[in-house]
Amino acid sequence: MNNFGIGVRSGFRPGLMALAVLATFGSGTALAQDDNRFYIAPMATYVLSDKDRDADDALGGTLALGTRLSKSVEFELRGTYLKYKGDDDGESSKIKGVGFGANAFLKGSGGPYLHLDVMGGDETLFNVGLGWDFLFKNAFGIRAEALYHSQSNSTDDSHDEYKEPLFNLGLRIPFGKAPEPPAPAPVMAVVAEPPPPPVCSDGLDNDGDGLIDFPADKGCSSADDGDETDPAPKCAPPIPGQAISLDGCGVGDVIVLRGVNFDFDKATLTVNAKSILDGVATALESRPDIKVELGGHTDGKGSDSYNEALSDRRSKSVKDYLTKKGIATSRMTTKGYGESMPVATNDTDEGRELNRRVELKVTESSGGGVSVAPPVPVDATVAPPPAADAPAPESAAAAGGSSVVIENFAFSPATLTVAVGTTVTWTNQDGSNHFVKFTDAGSERLKKGATYTRTFTAAGSYTYECSIHPSMTGTIVVQ
Repeated sequence: MNNFGIGVRSGFRPGLMALAVLATFGSGTALAQDDNRFYIAPMATYVLSDKDRDADDALGGTLALGTRLSKSVEFELRGTYLKYKGDDDGESSKIKGVGFGANAFLKGSGGPYLHLDVMGGDETLFNVGLGWDFLFKNAFGIRAEALYHSQSNSTDDSHDEYKEPLFNLGLRIPFGKAPEPPAPAPVMAVVAEPPPPPVCSDGLDNDGDGLIDFPADKGCSSADDGDETDPAPKCAPPIPGQAISLDGCGVGDVIVLRGVNFDFDKATLTVNAKSILDGVATALESRPDIKVELGGHTDGKGSDSYNEALSDRRSKSVKDYLTKKGIATSRMTTKGYGESMPVATNDTDEGRELNRRVELKVTESSGGGVSVAPPVPVDATVAPPPAADAPAPESAAAAGGSSVVIENFAFSPATLTVAVGTTVTWTNQDGSNHFVKFTDAGSERLKKGATYTRTFTAAGSYTYECSIHPSMTGTIVVQ
């Protein structure tokens, strides 16, 4: 006990001061992170003996229990045991110590780090050097250290100090489950700029089209223009942020549906693709005179036959979605072109992205190329009987379906209208866990592929959210 107390006074306190400096400067420049779980690091230890020790090399072990103070600094409680075999059949010596250590990582979390520890016990032990955490899944990994080992033993009669290379090799084992990754930042919606203010103000329908003044009357361009004629519309792709329009489109015209994307190597529409196709359905409803071909195209990766089959499935997915939105199947055909019709090179990522596309091609047109207003509804009190082979029309409440898909950190559709008595099913297709939480009920944790169902027995509007990702919200409207 006396030797231990003297050793602490001579070497333990300065070591603790150096340890505090390392932790202070390291944590001050590091970024905080969520993975501050405790871990244990059992390691085998080998020491090359100091020539003045009169002993062979030492074998032993080191055990560390630590946690993260910041993104780049770890604090540890360390213990070590070393056994030196005496030279020429001399007596073996055993060294034991317990103390504190710190690791300052050079590249943030994981990889190489600077190590410093100080321990007291039979002797005063001080170690400093380099280490490396080879991390795998869930922060489990292999730990290796090459350290400068200093052992100091002071008594009333003498002072012995040994300086030796020390090597540790072992494991880094974290406790508990890794924290969930942070939810991605919400995507800001693109708001279209408002139209310019009216500049034509004569108040007359000069060209007899039933429209007065700019911008309703497209032929009116100035207050002095008294004999304007509406220009013929031109078929053009949609401007980013604006709805698609089929005005001016005739037989042979092609519009590339940019943004209609699919899950990798699948024919499953993404949430953004469905939003764009909602606009396509609206445009087709305003042009009942046309029929279209939905053509799927791929890039040059993969075989010809595989790409043709994949593009065919994707074009049919688009047709199926538009059919659910009320577009008659007789107005749409599908075709998978595979990689046969590239619009850019397949040698670059940018070119391949342009080649992966869905095109809408007008195949028949019997109108003048201008959108028409929806017909005025007739008196619904006396409905004509349905045709013998025509299925009964689906109610407006049931038209929205009875399922909600959770993907890309969003509920799709965000608003679902159903009839009273409908059972709605939520399916998690996301890589992250989610909850479906109403004010009066909710699901358990939904892993990928898991489902949650609820039957709505009363009319009303039911809002819900994901309790661990509050930016995810949705509404069930029961009619």
